[in-house]
Amino acid sequence: MLEVLASAHDVTKQWLTEKLKVSGALKSDVTSVELITIGEGVGLMGELGRLTLTYAGREDLPSTMVIKCAVQNENINVARVLDFYNREVNFYNRVGSDSGLRTPDSYYAAVDQETYNCTILMQDLGDVSPNDQIIGATEAEAFAAIEKISAMHGRYWGKVRNPENEWMYDVMGDESSSTLRDLVYMPAVEPCIENFDAFFDDDTRKIVRTVGENFTDYWRNKISPAETFIHGDYRQDNFLYMNSDLNAVVMDWQISGSGRGIFDFTYFVCQSLTSERRLKIEKDLLKTYVEGLSAAGVKDYDYEAALLDYRTMILGCLVYPITVCGSLDLSNERGKALGECMLARNLTAIKELNCAELL
Repeated sequence: MLEVLASAHDVTKQWLTEKLKVSGALKSDVTSVELITIGEGVGLMGELGRLTLTYAGREDLPSTMVIKCAVQNENINVARVLDFYNREVNFYNRVGSDSGLRTPDSYYAAVDQETYNCTILMQDLGDVSPNDQIIGATEAEAFAAIEKISAMHGRYWGKVRNPENEWMYDVMGDESSSTLRDLVYMPAVEPCIENFDAFFDDDTRKIVRTVGENFTDYWRNKISPAETFIHGDYRQDNFLYMNSDLNAVVMDWQISGSGRGIFDFTYFVCQSLTSERRLKIEKDLLKTYVEGLSAAGVKDYDYEAALLDYRTMILGCLVYPITVCGSLDLSNERGKALGECMLARNLTAIKELNCAELL
């Protein structure tokens, strides 16, 4: 029987029985399963469905769970190049709740290395939807998000090269930086500029091209070298606020691995806040981040170093909106609107923080 499914629509009770028993989560058998597709028009890198299951015996497993499979369009090319699915499966199989963040329980997670299909069975959190990144995080949500990510970064600070963490994808190493530059960022630059011309002027066209030509500098070389475990896609669309609890459940670990903590901070602040809100609270958020690291035992990273890293990484964060707007399948309106939002906010932050002087 296949280890993973090409699509959530391929799920059967026999497959579920075998895989849930392999993971040790199931004692009897799955006797029936129904699938409802969810999340259409929202995700760019995965197919989601809700499963309703019945069991032959009494089980601790819930009667519903979410199935996540690999996307089946051209976006899978980016996923394969950056190894998104192995990274997320490794997170659920090796880290999960040990990250210190609220995450869904995982019942089974695997990748087929030949086809690059992926299947994850995870906790169904109900009909709650992520807050809308286009609307942007509130101040309270922003401070809560930064407090939580600083605690996770502090937990792994300086430890990602330990033997037990050798599995972690090197998000900001030389090889991955070159891959991002040559296979992801640079091929997307000109299509992005052409297709979203209204968002650019002569200065910003020059900036995005210069960042591409010197991508590794703004992605890893010109920021503080201390490494930690990072989420990699830490943004409002990946947070679920259960019953208005600011301690959000954090989803989508496809870009996680070892890297520089300032990336998670910068990416959230410059792309999940409206430009007006970012300008109002970004320095207080940065102080919160540094204080959170200090509380977790990090003593060699102060506010001034973090501020320079933040301004530098705003240039590095261009990789996301440039890639989304220049190469991914944006056939759904939500995907296009999200790409435009990310691009506009990132370019505005570059101007307002005078990041061009760092080029």
